[in-house]
Amino acid sequence: MSLLADVGARTRCRKCDRIFDAARAPSAQVNAAQPHPVPAPLPPDPVIPLTVVGAAHGVLFLAAGPDYQELLQETAVEPATPLLVDGRRDGMVLRVDAAREEPLLVVQLDPRATLRDVPYQTRLRHPLQRSATKPYAVESVEPAPRT
Repeated sequence: MSLLADVGARTRCRKCDRIFDAARAPSAQVNAAQPHPVPAPLPPDPVIPLTVVGAAHGVLFLAAGPDYQELLQETAVEPATPLLVDGRRDGMVLRVDAAREEPLLVVQLDPRATLRDVPYQTRLRHPLQRSATKPYAVESVEPAPRT
């Protein structure tokens, strides 16, 4: 047995001091120390023109030109990506098939929606943090504005 007077004052180890100092520091200082991933800039024109190449059993097939194949290979589809017509949700984008020479976007139409054989366009954005497997994501598909 030892007397406390013989041992001296007890102190934390250096590692414990760093942990306690970090816990007391304001969160802004802690977050500033950790680098945040910076998303790559969007392509100069994040809108891709699409044409209807087919429709069957409530599924709409929209083709992009071969110029957009590489960009669409780097594009993900997140759950509930909408097909918007006149501000209404007329369907949902199921997948992007960029392995073909003419890449396809596959859209499941809402049963109440009427098929419109018009030019469409898709807008790209950065993906949500939890599904950031690719640098871009489909924001929406909508009829192209008439010029």
